[in-house]
Amino acid sequence: MKSQRHPHPHLDPRRPRADTSPSVNPPLFVWKPVIQSTPTDLQVSRDPEFRDLVIDLTQLTESLHLPETALAPGRYWWRWLSNGEVSEVLSFQVTDDAVPFEVPPAKEWLERLGTEHPRLHCRPEWIETIRDRACSEQPEATLELLAMADEILTEKHHYPEPPYLPDRNKDFEANRRIWFPTMWGTRRFVKGAETMALAYQLSGDRAYGRAACERMASVSKWDPDGPTYLGHNDEAHMSVIWHGPHAVDWCWDCFTDEERASVIAQYRRRGQITYEHMHDLAPYGIERFDSHAGREIVFLALTAFCFHEHIPEASKWLEWLRPVLNGIWPVWSGDDGGWAQGPSYGLAYVSIQTMYASAIKRGAGVDVYRRPFWQNHARWRRWFVPPYTDFQGFGDQGLRWRCSVMNNADLLELIGLETGTDEFEGYAQALRAQTKFAEEPHQRSMLWGNGYLVNSQLLLARLTQGLESVSPTKATADLTAPRFAADFAPEKSIYRQFPFVGWSAIRTRLEAEATGEADVAFLFRSSPLGSISHSHANNNDFILHVGGTTMAMPSGYYNGYGGAHHANWVWHTKSHNCVTLSDAGQIMRSSESTGRIASAYEDDRVIYFVGVADASYADRAERCRRHILFLKSSKAVVLIDEFVGLPHILSALQWNLHTPSPVSIDEKGRSFHWRQGSSKVTGAFLYHDNAMFSVSRGWDPPPAVILHEKPYPMQHNLRFTCNMVQEEFLAMRSSLSTAPGIRRNLAVVLAPSCAGVEQAKLVTNRHGESEEARIDGDRVIVDSHRGLEVDGEVVNALAVAEVSGLRYQVDDKGIRIV
Repeated sequence: MKSQRHPHPHLDPRRPRADTSPSVNPPLFVWKPVIQSTPTDLQVSRDPEFRDLVIDLTQLTESLHLPETALAPGRYWWRWLSNGEVSEVLSFQVTDDAVPFEVPPAKEWLERLGTEHPRLHCRPEWIETIRDRACSEQPEATLELLAMADEILTEKHHYPEPPYLPDRNKDFEANRRIWFPTMWGTRRFVKGAETMALAYQLSGDRAYGRAACERMASVSKWDPDGPTYLGHNDEAHMSVIWHGPHAVDWCWDCFTDEERASVIAQYRRRGQITYEHMHDLAPYGIERFDSHAGREIVFLALTAFCFHEHIPEASKWLEWLRPVLNGIWPVWSGDDGGWAQGPSYGLAYVSIQTMYASAIKRGAGVDVYRRPFWQNHARWRRWFVPPYTDFQGFGDQGLRWRCSVMNNADLLELIGLETGTDEFEGYAQALRAQTKFAEEPHQRSMLWGNGYLVNSQLLLARLTQGLESVSPTKATADLTAPRFAADFAPEKSIYRQFPFVGWSAIRTRLEAEATGEADVAFLFRSSPLGSISHSHANNNDFILHVGGTTMAMPSGYYNGYGGAHHANWVWHTKSHNCVTLSDAGQIMRSSESTGRIASAYEDDRVIYFVGVADASYADRAERCRRHILFLKSSKAVVLIDEFVGLPHILSALQWNLHTPSPVSIDEKGRSFHWRQGSSKVTGAFLYHDNAMFSVSRGWDPPPAVILHEKPYPMQHNLRFTCNMVQEEFLAMRSSLSTAPGIRRNLAVVLAPSCAGVEQAKLVTNRHGESEEARIDGDRVIVDSHRGLEVDGEVVNALAVAEVSGLRYQVDDKGIRIV
């Protein structure tokens, strides 16, 4: 059992981890089974000898347990026993600060939900109240909903069963030509049914209800084991169970008996398939962590809520989902709220989770929003997705579509409503005030006419505020602050870190988020969750926004998961603002290719942190780290890439940059600059040994453009390569057995400017055997690879910075004033 230890939470999902303090009480207990289908015993004790047991369960068939009642504050020890073996003993602390979150058994949920409709996000006894409120409190949103429903009424309410997909392995593009319109067409069709069903609930007009019923009866003619079977086309399968339970619940009394029976049979079989796929094949959150399963757990719960009295298996599904939805989820995030797959996928999956969280809050009185994740996720979005940005990263799908911006605003408003805070109102308003967007492919659109798709769940959350009998959620502490200097006022901080996912953000004027005026935003990723799923091989990557304009970003586009461009450009390190080693990037598609952010520090003059990506380059490097020093007075960013190669492996350090506009270079001066609109960045390399620049445009291979898409915006690439120095060349040429790995420290200064941010004066020179940059009145001296010398004095450090009359030293321990 001890062989299962691993720092990656997907490879070792045990909870609570050793010597941790869970944020909620009671904590979730998770372990990895040694032998599948072997019963397990769970013991939790107040003493390490397990004499004072508070939990003693035997013959458990699931490898997780969520107690129904909170534990008393104090230290506990826990273990599990299986097949005659005893696990490692892990200790954890329950603190007074842990959020009380007691979840009753699933059978109580069903009793509270009852057998009447509607029951999802609304209750029968609330109907008259919400209809009154719709007219008096939300007239604009209600009229928009009804106008959209009127438009949908004019469409056909039958959707033929989609065809089988071509073999993706034989012809990716042929598969995509059918898969893509099928996915969006079926989603739009069932979402249309949900929209009309809600219009029926708010207006009482049965014309909407009957049209919604016709749509749901139409998809219920499909064979759940046929072309839309989960194992063949999971997107089409999910189209039925995504918005479908809402639609069925809200138009329940408008079905004919024959239609209703067909719908029940359809959802029972799809529920069975979904449960078998997520539980029986490999349990979600323990053995599997794929993205789509993160949707399916929610859709299965909604199916069970809607049909529980008609589907005998529903209570079994919910009993398994109880610790999954209220404890294991989110598997791509932690309490600090970041989302490892990036803002786009975080937006989709967190929004989907709110469907469950809001439904069970109103239907069964279980307030999932008490968990610290929710408010901290909203904070993460605010720091990493400025309303003004035309590119959001990191991770798949970085384009700024209108739907993504507005859905982001909806999510922030919903989190604020459900957690009882107005903290995110300004951010949501700034998102909704945006007017410039990238053009979204028409076939992907979920809009009708020129109107923005009404968020049914958000509208009901507005209309039902105060009707549910749930105590208000307490404000969640911000878990993202760095180590502050003793004399630094935390309210002046312009830096946040999200350690669980390894993201950091510097925002010089967060309050100017609507326009980005004078805001310099430096965003950074070095993730402990690796280069898997919708993440890429890009630890120590960065994005730079200046004055509301994207100036540097990862390159490439998400035009089909695993397609030629996606798999051979976007996934690779070369497409990111990272270092490569003689064209070799980080280890791809691996849970072992991890990074982390360490030693974060902030005071009145500087911000410092380091991205540690040693494991990502482990096939050819002992050390590959990126130190970030931000100078507050000049807004300059100093990046120091620290590289130590493996012995007997030749690797030239290469610094890569990707921009939306061409980069001009000065080879002799080792500098470069580029403009985008009224924003500009000037950069300089602190490196005066042999090196070379290369500039290019585009991608290799380029993204394929199919019928529904327009050509993608051009992007530009800069690379700076550090060549070998003579002693390294001689050692390699002689094949000396003692030849050490190549060592190189490459420092780069990026000096941004825009309206409100003056261009810093930047001069670089040799400083003895070291490298020096003078940035306005500040000075940074870096050991390039021969040792650090400062004004004739040898210093045992990577770098020294003299800022506003103080000297800072950067080394393996971080940064400190000396």
